Amino acid sequence: MTALRTPWQKIQHYFWLVCGVCCLFAALVFWAITDTDEVVEVEKKPETEVELQIQPEKVASMTHLGALSDEVKPLALNTRIVVNVSHEPEFRGTKYIGKVKKQHAIELFRVGNEAILKTFLKKQQDRKPFVYLRLSGENQPEQYVLLYGLYKTAAEAQQALSVLNLNLPKSVQPKVVAMQQYASLVNSMGSEELASNQKLYEIQLKNVPLPKVDESVQIRPKAQPSAPVVTPKESTTSTTIVRRDQEGNVVDVQKSQSHVEGSPRSSNGNSRPQENEISDPFN
Repeated sequence: MTALRTPWQKIQHYFWLVCGVCCLFAALVFWAITDTDEVVEVEKKPETEVELQIQPEKVASMTHLGALSDEVKPLALNTRIVVNVSHEPEFRGTKYIGKVKKQHAIELFRVGNEAILKTFLKKQQDRKPFVYLRLSGENQPEQYVLLYGLYKTAAEAQQALSVLNLNLPKSVQPKVVAMQQYASLVNSMGSEELASNQKLYEIQLKNVPLPKVDESVQIRPKAQPSAPVVTPKESTTSTTIVRRDQEGNVVDVQKSQSHVEGSPRSSNGNSRPQENEISDPFN
């Protein structure tokens, strides 16, 4: 049986081999027929106007990638601060320091609370020599310094300090200072600058003579018109008399009318009304 099966198996193997070769040959023939060397152009769609406008913006934005396009401006160190607090009239700022920076003054004391300084000023009878400043800076905490007077030289200020008597506590030691040292620490606006923003109007009154009154042209009082005399008209009087018996029955009814002419009034106005006497007919 083994010898008989071997030739049939070989025939079967050869058959499948021949079928495979035929399929490969058919595939090569089909590929050769369908393969062409013609180049087909691919039409590119035209770009819209929106894409053309956006594309340059994208390219331009890429040039600044990773770089700063705007430079940072330096800080303005000359900016003055207006603190929203009601200061006393003695408060001064940078404008005042610019005028008196070459002079000297007496520094009485420094405080961190402005209310303490205001209380001290209210107790003084003469407040003209006093001024106070607001000090602030990078390494300077906010303080208020009270100054007394202005002197051209330090010697004059020292002489005034020796005779100064303000009844200050012993812990407070006034000293002579140059106004120049406050220039870098003061950046506020003084009370005189804030008050100058409001316009002041002056009212000037002039003497004006009173007008003379001409007595001859005065209006005379008008005479009151006399009241017209009213004459009374004729009056008519009707009288009805009803008679009854003892039982109350009506026995007789009589009606009568009388005309009375009005009496003329006298010109002197002393006329009296005429009294008419009515008599009872049954009595």
